[in-house]
Amino acid sequence: MFKNLLFLLLLLPSFAIKASHGMGGEITYKCVGGNSYVFELIFYRDCNGAEINISSENIRVWRHPSVTTINLPFVSREDISPKCSPVVGSPPMLACGVGSAGGNGIGAIERITYRSAPITLLGTPPADGWVFTYENFSRSGALTNILNPTTYGITIKATMYAIPGSDGLSCLDSSPIFLQEPYFVSCAESDYRYNMNAVDPDLDSIHFDFGIPYNYFPTGIFDPQTIL
Repeated sequence: MFKNLLFLLLLLPSFAIKASHGMGGEITYKCVGGNSYVFELIFYRDCNGAEINISSENIRVWRHPSVTTINLPFVSREDISPKCSPVVGSPPMLACGVGSAGGNGIGAIERITYRSAPITLLGTPPADGWVFTYENFSRSGALTNILNPTTYGITIKATMYAIPGSDGLSCLDSSPIFLQEPYFVSCAESDYRYNMNAVDPDLDSIHFDFGIPYNYFPTGIFDPQTIL
């Protein structure tokens, strides 16, 4: 079975402190029985930018006949800044610090996790699937491959397709997941190996492709053409 899962990673070749923080993220879901799923949102934050919401976040649901939003309470936050060994005269090791603009340089990055209670999704996805999106404003001010990056938001997207032969009475499938945290920067003289370590808990095949860099769209209808 083919799975569609978007993982958005933005490279940061230069640094600037601004009130912005969006670097990427992922939406995954797990079948927990019946027609119920638990959704998880992971958001990667530039610690040199704005603070995050530590209450909950919502993902929006498109093309489902009755469910339009899913609430995901805050679970945890983790500093995943690379632990570079300091040398004489160097700045301290990268760290997120505390609060807005608490990071101490490019590569100070935080992983924030939100997770829903079991949510029932009755029915069978259409040919284009049920789409789940999360929007946040704005992108990290450290980006140099986008002009005026802080004027753009970020949308993370995942799609759930129908399972061939399913009667729609029970969920049978979970999304792929990533076991490897992303590398946004690498310490000097350290080996660099990029492997997302994506696995499928149901042992389905996985297809990899570049995702579309969606802009922020807090109102209106999801439009796959709303890209950067």
